[in-house]
Amino acid sequence: MSRFSHTHSRRILSAALVSVALALSVVQAQASSLSLKLRPGSSQEARALDAAVTLYALHRDLRSGADIRQTGRNNTAVLRQSGGRNRGIIRQRGDNHTASLSQIGGNNTQVIVQYGNGAHADIGQRGGQSGILLQFAR
Repeated sequence: MSRFSHTHSRRILSAALVSVALALSVVQAQASSLSLKLRPGSSQEARALDAAVTLYALHRDLRSGADIRQTGRNNTAVLRQSGGRNRGIIRQRGDNHTASLSQIGGNNTQVIVQYGNGAHADIGQRGGQSGILLQFAR
């Protein structure tokens, strides 16, 4: 990649990030909840997401394919897995959250993170899928 292309790409990325941050500020001020769902658009992005989740799992010394951590009151999390090489992580901080993750088949990776009060997530994966869901609710 030429120096011009690299510099140009960085400027476009910076402008996009600033735009998203401003838009999220406006949406957050007007809405009682905000959800951000990330799904890889290519096999390279899927491998990067899987690697990031694997590194997190190693850092937290997670030995199984499922991990649920909750802080707060009245939180509910259900994680169902069948097949090999599935990894599901659910984090809930706040009150009255619900999260359900079903992974059928193999090679699924999903992270669900909920903050605030009263967020709801219901995700099903059927082999070779990955994603991250971030939810903030008031």
